[in-house]
Amino acid sequence: MTPQAKSYYLPQTRAIAVGVILILVGLAFTFGFIDIHRSVWYNIQFILISFEGVVEFFMSIIMLIFKAGLIVGGYYYIKYSTGVERARLDDKGFYYRLIPKGSRYSKIMIDSGPLTFTPYSQIIDLTYKKNFWTGGQLYLTLPSGMLPLIALGVLKDSEKIEIAKQVKAQINTGR
Repeated sequence: MTPQAKSYYLPQTRAIAVGVILILVGLAFTFGFIDIHRSVWYNIQFILISFEGVVEFFMSIIMLIFKAGLIVGGYYYIKYSTGVERARLDDKGFYYRLIPKGSRYSKIMIDSGPLTFTPYSQIIDLTYKKNFWTGGQLYLTLPSGMLPLIALGVLKDSEKIEIAKQVKAQINTGR
């Protein structure tokens, strides 16, 4: 029995909340430090690009890109709030979202990259465990070890249980 392809999405309210927070943080970095006692030209340079010196110029460009990234990222989170995919099952394998290692920026943009794919033949087990501190959590066991699927923690418990059952069924039929 091969399952039909099914995707599991970030709840719309969470996607909208993340989008609003990103936009607010971007606007706070943009307009939060305006000095009303300084000139309009000074404040415009502070918001956009500063021409006071070479270091200030390059730092203002970096900050402008950072602020624009936050605002645009928030806009896209809101615009695509119904389509932020966190996991998918099909007849080939299990696709899931991993939290990227590295900088904070890459963790903020968790949903911009592709899903991680693992064929059913490489999965040893997928278990659902629930406890007081972490809530319901999926744990993927691969030949390389156990991997907690933290990014799937936002899914409903019923969806996590459904994912675990579907993957276990595919594992058992493949053996």
